[in-house]
Amino acid sequence: MTQRKFSITVLAFLMSAALTLPTASAAKNDAPPTQKVTVKTIGSVSCAANTIEKNADGSLKKCVLTENKTVPVADISCLSGGPIVLDAQGNVTQCTLAVDRNYPDPMGVVCDDGKTIALHPNGTPSLCTLAVEKKAPLLGVACAVNSVAEFYPDGALKQCVSTVEKKVAAAATKEVYITEFTCDKNKPIGFYPDGNVSSCTPVDSVFMRGKGTALGGEPVALHPDGKVKECTYTTPLYQNRSCKVEARASFHPNGNFDTCTLPDDKHVGKAVCKADAPVSYYPDGHVASCTLAAPAEKAPGNVIPAGTVVKFDTKQAIQ
Repeated sequence: MTQRKFSITVLAFLMSAALTLPTASAAKNDAPPTQKVTVKTIGSVSCAANTIEKNADGSLKKCVLTENKTVPVADISCLSGGPIVLDAQGNVTQCTLAVDRNYPDPMGVVCDDGKTIALHPNGTPSLCTLAVEKKAPLLGVACAVNSVAEFYPDGALKQCVSTVEKKVAAAATKEVYITEFTCDKNKPIGFYPDGNVSSCTPVDSVFMRGKGTALGGEPVALHPDGKVKECTYTTPLYQNRSCKVEARASFHPNGNFDTCTLPDDKHVGKAVCKADAPVSYYPDGHVASCTLAAPAEKAPGNVIPAGTVVKFDTKQAIQ
C-alpha cells in the first residue's frame, strides 16, 4: 500500500468514528435533567423551600433538611434529606439521626442512624430505634434490636418491645383484686417512672375479682397501683349489664367502669341509651354519656333526636 492510500484510509476511518460518537454537547443534552432544590435558611436551619411549614408567628415548624443539622443540647446530628420538627420555642423535637448515638448507663442504649429520633426539651431522647439490644435487668426486660423504644425525660425506660416474658405481681387493692399474670414476649411493654408495669399483653387471662376478666392475648393497661385500666373485657364473674363482653372497656382508679360498649338499651332518667354504642360512667357508676336509642325531651319543647350523643349530670338529667 502506498503512503497516500494509507493516509486516505486512516482519514476515512477517523471521519466514520467521529460520526458515530456523540459530541460533548449531545451527551449533555441526553443526560436526565437535574432537579434544582431551592434552599431557604431560617435561623440556623437550611430547608428545602417547598417543604417549609411555619407557626402562626412565622417561626419554623417543620421542613426537609438540605444539610446536616447539629443539635447541641442533644449532642446529635440530624440527617440531610430527612424531616426536622421544632417546637414553638425553636427546640428540635424530631428528626432523622445522621450518626448512631450511644447513651451510656444508666440509660444504656444506642439509637440507630437513619431512623427517627424524638427529643425531650432537655435533649434526652423520648423515642428512637435501638441499634443494639437494651438489657434492663432492674425492670426484668430486654428491649429488642431494631425496635422503637420510648424514654422519660430522665432517661428511664417508658416502653419497648421485650424479648423476654415479664411477671406482674398480684394487685391486692381495696377495691379489686387482680391476679398475678405474665406479659408476653416480643410485644410492647410499658412502665411507669417508678418501674411498675403500665401496659403489656398478658399471655393468659387476668382475673379481676368482682369485675370480670381481661382477655389474654389482648393489650392491657394498668393503673399505677396495678388495677386494670383498660382491657378487652370478657367472662364476667357476675351478671353485668354495664358493659358488653368481648369488647374493649376502661376502668376508673376505684375499679368501676369508665368507658365501654353498652350491651343492651338502658333507661337513664327520661332517656334511653342505645345498645352496641359507646357509654361512659362516673366513678360512682352513674351514666355520664351515651347515644340515644330514641328521642328524648331535655325540656318542654326541646326534643333531642335519636342517635345523638348526650351527657348526663350526676342526677341523670341530660345536660
